[in-house]
Amino acid sequence: MKRSLMSLMLSAIAFTAAPAQNLPSSEQVLPPGFGTLKQEDLQIALATSSLSIRFTPLDPRVINLLAPDAYQAMAALVTSNRPRIDSAARANAVSRPGIAFVQFYGLAPGANFDAQALVLVFRGRLLRPIAILPYSPNFNDGRLEPRQQVTAFYLFEEQIPVLEPFSLQYRQQFSTEWTSNRVSQINRERQACLLRASKGTTSTAPVPAPTR
Repeated sequence: MKRSLMSLMLSAIAFTAAPAQNLPSSEQVLPPGFGTLKQEDLQIALATSSLSIRFTPLDPRVINLLAPDAYQAMAALVTSNRPRIDSAARANAVSRPGIAFVQFYGLAPGANFDAQALVLVFRGRLLRPIAILPYSPNFNDGRLEPRQQVTAFYLFEEQIPVLEPFSLQYRQQFSTEWTSNRVSQINRERQACLLRASKGTTSTAPVPAPTR
């Protein structure tokens, strides 16, 4: 029997969400089911001459803002890989790791990539992955052909700062997409979700635009 959507939601939320009393109200995890964002709205894109990289934080503070279908897909992804993620976190003595799903896509023949070279820059610090868990069988080959893609889970020692500006860095390439676009979009969606939740409406119902 397939697990219900609600059980998937609870499993995904419980994995990374801190108790509400330990967080300021602006960072508390909102309930899923009231969001309208697409998966692409949570991605950071970065490209080199031979690679395209997509970085998606799997943090309930933003994943719960997805539209229901998109949320179900991401929740199922986390839940089905939770044993591996938990094991890697315990091996690194981390109880609440930051988690991201990363895609490397080949743009040129024989494109080599260094998975460890992908880091976050936050408040002048480099946040390096403490573990990389391949999702694609050939991820560890470190080589791609055009239109070939591989994916993996990235674990960080601390939660990804999804409600604040941060940058993605791969070698000498940077993406400030989260700072320039995503933070403001997420904050608007959080306010809209709070309004929907207070009215008991779902994400399919029209919601008035927030006033300035």
